[in-house]
Amino acid sequence: MKRFSLIIILSLLLLPLLTGCSGSARPAVGDNPVEAGDEGPAGYVFETEGVVIAMHAEVEPILQKLGEAMEYFEAESCAFQGMERVYTYSGFELHTYEMDGTDYMAALIFLDDSVSTKEGVYLFSSLEDVLAAYGDGYTRTNDMYSYERDGSKLSFLVENDEVTMIEYMAVTE
Repeated sequence: MKRFSLIIILSLLLLPLLTGCSGSARPAVGDNPVEAGDEGPAGYVFETEGVVIAMHAEVEPILQKLGEAMEYFEAESCAFQGMERVYTYSGFELHTYEMDGTDYMAALIFLDDSVSTKEGVYLFSSLEDVLAAYGDGYTRTNDMYSYERDGSKLSFLVENDEVTMIEYMAVTE
């Protein structure tokens, strides 16, 4: 049942990205895609097996390091010009947006508890674990606790004091 509710919630959160809509979103003012040679990624980043994944980062170098995805999906973007792509790996999904012919990170969603944030929070952690790792600088909307920093947002859906969804998202206008 938890898996089903997670799928429904993720569908609702990603619906604007994967369906037709009007308008053209852009990275938030002051948030440029991460360029090679930068001092390092800003904002909330996910790390797996030595691969650092930051929102708004160019996707191609990340995909080369991660290797072949278990699943792949693409659709015409409603939020950006071009295509949006979803790459599924063990434990997480990468969602991308295209700008000027280059794919960038839009979101990363945890699929199971085999992965964790750099601060050690994983699916089924407690709300207390989230607050201990990230503090009280969150925005709460219903059961969603969101932290925003440097063009990225890290969100935790907490149901019955248990994290049931973790998502990194690129902040757009």
